[in-house]
Amino acid sequence: MNRSGEKSKRIDIILVVISIVTLSIALWTWISAIPVAKEIVFLATTIALVISLVLILNVAVLVVIRLQRRVSHLEGIMMTSNAQDTSPDKVLVVTLTNTERRIINRLEENGGQMAQDELRRATGLSKSTLSVTLSTLERKSLISRKESGRTKIVVLEHDVKK
Repeated sequence: MNRSGEKSKRIDIILVVISIVTLSIALWTWISAIPVAKEIVFLATTIALVISLVLILNVAVLVVIRLQRRVSHLEGIMMTSNAQDTSPDKVLVVTLTNTERRIINRLEENGGQMAQDELRRATGLSKSTLSVTLSTLERKSLISRKESGRTKIVVLEHDVKK
């Protein structure tokens, strides 16, 4: 791993530790200040809690951004490897969920091509579940979607062995 990766991991760990320590101190202060007059301590402890929660939210956003960058990087690697490896004797090994398998089966039954709305009715999936699953299958380079008026046509790109 390169030095910038190590440095960013250290920064992540430091941010997480600071967030947890700050939140712990704020909660401890708030709980220990219960017997004291609330007007005296309430504002300070509330501010400390808000700051702690903001730090934790920042760490969560940082983690999500790093994950998105990693996924984009891996997708780029997959795209370049797929573009280079187009020989017919190469085998693409993919793990499919039950929902993905159900969609692939319906596409195979219908000649490898269906309207997205027909596919939704044939599989019994909700629009959102179907859309998310189709996006996953596109990332796996198993299907593609083509615009056709107000609907999309889902095309099976590769035969999937069971």
